[in-house]
Amino acid sequence: MEHDAAIAGSAEAIRLHSGHNILIESGPEPVIDRLARHAPPEPVTSAELRAWTFVVKDMIDVAGLRTTRGSALYGSEEALTTAPCVELLERAGALLVGKANQHEFAWGVTSENPHWGDVRNPRHEHLAPGGSSGGTAAALAAGIARFGLGTDTGGSVRIPAACCGVVGLRPRAGVLSAEGVAPLAPMFDVVGPMATSVADCARVWRVLSGEEVEPPRSLSGLVVGVADGCAQAGEFADLGAEVREVALPYGILSSYWTIVGAQARRTHEATYPRNAAGYSAGVRRKLDDAAGIGHREYRRAVEELSALRAGFSAEMSGVDVLITPTLGGPAPRAGCDEAAVRGEVGRITSVVSALGLPALAVGDLQVVGRSEADVLRVGLCREAHGGAVPEPR
Repeated sequence: MEHDAAIAGSAEAIRLHSGHNILIESGPEPVIDRLARHAPPEPVTSAELRAWTFVVKDMIDVAGLRTTRGSALYGSEEALTTAPCVELLERAGALLVGKANQHEFAWGVTSENPHWGDVRNPRHEHLAPGGSSGGTAAALAAGIARFGLGTDTGGSVRIPAACCGVVGLRPRAGVLSAEGVAPLAPMFDVVGPMATSVADCARVWRVLSGEEVEPPRSLSGLVVGVADGCAQAGEFADLGAEVREVALPYGILSSYWTIVGAQARRTHEATYPRNAAGYSAGVRRKLDDAAGIGHREYRRAVEELSALRAGFSAEMSGVDVLITPTLGGPAPRAGCDEAAVRGEVGRITSVVSALGLPALAVGDLQVVGRSEADVLRVGLCREAHGGAVPEPR
């Protein structure tokens, strides 16, 4: 059966990469063994993703499995319900084969995890897989799954896509349901699909959103803004686009990080600092740094963010999409000090999150637009004309 063959392929890839800490197993029996005994969930309403294997980041609930959030504090009880984003995929015939490891509490750019083991990068052993959805990206790179779901607050889908050489979409906040997904900073948290090609990512997006995206034959008539010396500018010109230099509004990051810090403190107020010993040193530092952000500072940051978004939108009125590197600097090395690299690695993706714009990471190329369809169309066109997934620097 197609179902059995897909499960068997994933099981073999899991065996081959058993030392990479890609999946979180929070019970005595591996997730894939439990799932292999069951037929696909009913009702399967379409064959859109029939026998496509997938993993979900362990911030996302799946009934009967534990949601650890990559921490030692959660996961003592199985989830009672499945997140709507996962239900949509299963109803389209997709087969869940595991819960993906991640940076603790989805707050970090390396996916080094003291509780569940550091995720290793199957394609670039000297590099970290990126974070915080590093396990999802690594599962795709290892062949464990055809696609996956991650979460993205400041780059957590896109940074791992760049480090592992896969594709990840950050939609706009609120476009997909966040029900059944553990929060970090709710104003910016989103669920996003990841795959090994733009075409697969667009197909998963169609199931999640109902939106059909067709690739254009060329980019003729499109104005593409180029920021931070994006190395692929010439490719877009060759596809017919007009390219022009633009500057990202890095000043928005002060407001953004104030909001993220304040919201993360509230997200963890029931367990931190009361259970501080259960947190890694890295996440403790981030929560401590955000201590004391009060109502006035928070409201001022929200107002500044809104004004800066409006100003950038006006500046970009003649630009259809924007291309940048995904990573703000060299990819993080395996075993690096996450605190020392996160600011540089995530500086570009964080600006895009702060602006509230959707973005598609094709490895170390990021396409930013006004809608998910905009960025997927551009990515599909480039891919159809032989555009490769750029390697991490």
